[in-house]
Amino acid sequence: MNCIFCEKENNSKSIEHIVSESLGNRDYVMKKNEVCDECNSRFSKFESTALSNTIFLMERARFGVVTKKGHTAKGKVDDLTIEGDDDFRKNILNVTGLNKDNFKDFDPNTKTGTLFIKTFDKSEVATSKLLLKVGLESLFKSQKSIFAKYDFKELKDYLLTRNNNDFPFLTTDYEIRKFQSIPTYTDKYLLKKKHCELKYLEYDAETLLFKFKYGAIAMTINLLNRNLEWIKEFKKQDEMAGLYPE
Repeated sequence: MNCIFCEKENNSKSIEHIVSESLGNRDYVMKKNEVCDECNSRFSKFESTALSNTIFLMERARFGVVTKKGHTAKGKVDDLTIEGDDDFRKNILNVTGLNKDNFKDFDPNTKTGTLFIKTFDKSEVATSKLLLKVGLESLFKSQKSIFAKYDFKELKDYLLTRNNNDFPFLTTDYEIRKFQSIPTYTDKYLLKKKHCELKYLEYDAETLLFKFKYGAIAMTINLLNRNLEWIKEFKKQDEMAGLYPE
């Protein structure tokens, strides 16, 4: 079998998790040899950054996710170190590094305030690569006709570091048209139990949009190229949508 990314024949010994185990996924996986060990190892590096140094960390901790090593979610975003509860209880977090810039409006009577967290901590590129990786793998597994229909050369070249120009994405939960679920039946059900949704939209001949949602965090990227035209329509409807890398 040839790897779907580098297209080299391989005898992979590991199973590639399409959605990371660090997000609670144990079931939605690739078969052995569909992603080679070399690509698997390369992807794990940016995947770790994307899940431990972005707003995804807050959601992982909030949901009490157990990592593949049996630990609670832990990482750092800007000045804040965030860790899930030791007993994996949901909605209980340990946060250190609070200061007047990231924790405001404190009420001494209720002992509550407003916590401000950056979306990314120099981790936009890693997040972009994570979105592209998950998008292509999920299409290969669950939407074979869509996978076969398009040319993903730019995506593959970027993930294999043949071209390092940024691949833009939007932080938005808005859908300009109805997106379709990539996983189906049992896969869709099991991922939703883990607070995760994977969707696609054939926007036009040059734009295949992939939407990744985890908890309250949603991001959309074009899997085919770096064209920015599709972004304009989203920004008109969602003024809060953020374009990354900045």
